[in-house]
Amino acid sequence: MGFIRRRTFDTVLFGLRFKDHFARRTNNRVLAAIGRRIVDPADVTLTYVPVNADIELPPGTVAPVRVVEHFLENASYHVSLNFCPCRREIKCEEYPREFGCTFIGEGARQIDPNLGRHISREEALDKLRESNEMGLVSVLGRFKGDALALGVKDDARLMTICHCCPCCCVTTSIHLASPETRDVLVRLEGVSVSVSDGCTGCGACVKACVFRQIELVDGMAVIGPECKGCGRCEPSCKAGAIKISVDNPSYIEDSIARISSFVDVTGA
Repeated sequence: MGFIRRRTFDTVLFGLRFKDHFARRTNNRVLAAIGRRIVDPADVTLTYVPVNADIELPPGTVAPVRVVEHFLENASYHVSLNFCPCRREIKCEEYPREFGCTFIGEGARQIDPNLGRHISREEALDKLRESNEMGLVSVLGRFKGDALALGVKDDARLMTICHCCPCCCVTTSIHLASPETRDVLVRLEGVSVSVSDGCTGCGACVKACVFRQIELVDGMAVIGPECKGCGRCEPSCKAGAIKISVDNPSYIEDSIARISSFVDVTGA
């Protein structure tokens, strides 16, 4: 990696410390216009994939994690970053900082080997399973900011798969951003979050929602319209009143088709 590329990467790392500040700035029209020259929201699409063991699925339907597995299995190249930029810069105390992002596709070949190492398809799948066991939530898609930071020229052939903790991920600042910026996070097709009458109003789910999309109304949790379907709220509910469910049997195919229209991870 040349000096310019390394400086860009280090600058992005440093900027993560001010993620809340930058998110708020997207509400300023002038600053947002400048930001779009660097990373246009049209060049970004990210989707959280809930991995809750008890997610309610149509009979015979596979779990959402299959979406991530599909791209890992079909990618031409896999790189495991040596660390998580967010956890390293925020100095995470809850999850391992050295458990880095996974990048796949032809664009990943251009990543500096000092920043990440090439891994096999099987290693990438094992890493996903380890991430799930740690309670990290995967978010995947195309993010031009990653391509710029890593010196990858063709961001349309680089998929980011972040293994996100609830405390440090850059997306935890998105609730402070403009509506246009918030829309870069797209809920997985068919995934819904609901609250039953068993809700005790304890507020644990409110604290668990990193997107600030749950509030208590008359002692009951209410899910907001911009819920991203990450599933972090469900295990926080000791009353078992929150359910993550899928009512579309073809949601796996629909999700894969949408994400594939933004980024190609194959070697073709």
